[in-house]
Amino acid sequence: MKSDILNHFDTIAEVFNRIWYFSEEYKNFVIRHIHHDLALTSDDTLVDIGGGTGTFTRRLKDESGAIKAYCVEPSRPMCDEAEKLENITALCMDAHTFMSTEIPFSKLLLKEVIHHIDNRERFWQRVYYQLPDRGKLLIITRPQHTAFPLFTSAKAAFARNQPPYELFESQLKACGFDVISAKRSHTFTLPKEHWHEMLRHRFMSDLGIFSDEEIEEGINEIDGIYSEETIDIIDNLIFITATKQNGKPV
Repeated sequence: MKSDILNHFDTIAEVFNRIWYFSEEYKNFVIRHIHHDLALTSDDTLVDIGGGTGTFTRRLKDESGAIKAYCVEPSRPMCDEAEKLENITALCMDAHTFMSTEIPFSKLLLKEVIHHIDNRERFWQRVYYQLPDRGKLLIITRPQHTAFPLFTSAKAAFARNQPPYELFESQLKACGFDVISAKRSHTFTLPKEHWHEMLRHRFMSDLGIFSDEEIEEGINEIDGIYSEETIDIIDNLIFITATKQNGKPV
């Protein structure tokens, strides 16, 4: 993960859970599909790469009864928050460093982080090698053109940083994984001031390039489009599930 991305998450670690709080319904929506796609059971060891403050990691561990759950997070302040949670193990390292530890696992989650991992082909090969037969990984990502109510230059920055999901599919298939993708959408409503706060805190790393003045200009642009006191947030997500099949070569 690039150092500028790490520095961005370092600065928002203490407020991350609050500013990323969309709604309980939204969190339930995402968690439900993670359980389904990874087929989490009490026999699993889960690794959550880029798990941030560990809130999703802990909930997945508690609800599935998994043997163990690791929150792997390269930002030290974010990992410090995850270390406060019970029932999960927080490791301050990046994705490649974690793979070099050869810690065994059966399920791997990459929620909204895959575009931050470099040398992905090598990463996929190592994951394939270390997964047991029928082990799974799940990528949760977004299309290049987001439906979030962002200002124009923020949407352009998002598109530049977001590889097409088809690239991930082809890389995984090349390693020998069986791959299934599903597009799912969830709409929820926030008070506009809450959305403004999220933007000011640069809740997405793509917003880290903008100055305070540019963020305020962007908020004014958004307010010119959305006149109500609340704002609808449409989150289009792509869930890519890759399964290691018994007998298939790497």
